Amino acid sequence: MKFIVIHICLFAFISSFAQGGMNLSTVAQTPLKAERFVGVDNFGHIYYVHNRTLHKKSATETFEFKDFQLGAIGQVDILNPLRITLFYPQYQTAVVLDNRLNEIRRISFAMEPPFLNVANATTAADNKLWTFNEDSQQLEAYNYREQVNYTLSRPIAEKYITHQSNYNFCYVLTERKLRLYNVYGSLINSIPAEGIKKMSLSNDKILILKESTLLLLSETLSAETVVAIPDLTIKDLYLSDDFLYIYDGEIIHKMKLTKTQN
Repeated sequence: MKFIVIHICLFAFISSFAQGGMNLSTVAQTPLKAERFVGVDNFGHIYYVHNRTLHKKSATETFEFKDFQLGAIGQVDILNPLRITLFYPQYQTAVVLDNRLNEIRRISFAMEPPFLNVANATTAADNKLWTFNEDSQQLEAYNYREQVNYTLSRPIAEKYITHQSNYNFCYVLTERKLRLYNVYGSLINSIPAEGIKKMSLSNDKILILKESTLLLLSETLSAETVVAIPDLTIKDLYLSDDFLYIYDGEIIHKMKLTKTQN
């Protein structure tokens, strides 16, 4: 896939909190026809969903995974490109894929012991998945190799929306709050959820699209920087280290985040 390099900084102004500002500049643009842009791994492979199929594409190779019997693809977690997690909400099924999108494991939560009613599943460490139990309204961890389920959080008496995770933390978004939990289920922090539309994790940062503002927060949900939104339609976004990818429905805009020189 050919990248079109842009040498002009299209979006330079950033407003910020006391920690200092950031510059946001366009590095490259890539045309893409997709229903949903998922993200980009460290090797430059682009992941996207189109026609109920997960695609992994680079300049030289393309891989696909599809199972139409499971319905539409919900969550796609590429935290570990060697163990990609797909969740199909209609049939409460998670599928773990390798780096060529071959199926490694399939977990049918409602059909296998301990028979769980799961709203979502994302990648965790040690053959586990972070899950949210719709019956108990609790964050849980499911070891799919041993078929053992661990309850982590206390019940959350709010409407669950989604969650995202890395190996150490899980961010649970409800109608009222965005909550941060560690691997032991301890509530570390929370912030108001009003206006949050999208979020993306990368190492020790989380990027949130809230109303018409991009917020770059630390891993513990402490506000660091407010990023002025570029003049683009934000259909999907993905944060990877110091790069922000914005998909406007036709083009992936790769942008670099850099600190403002004082």
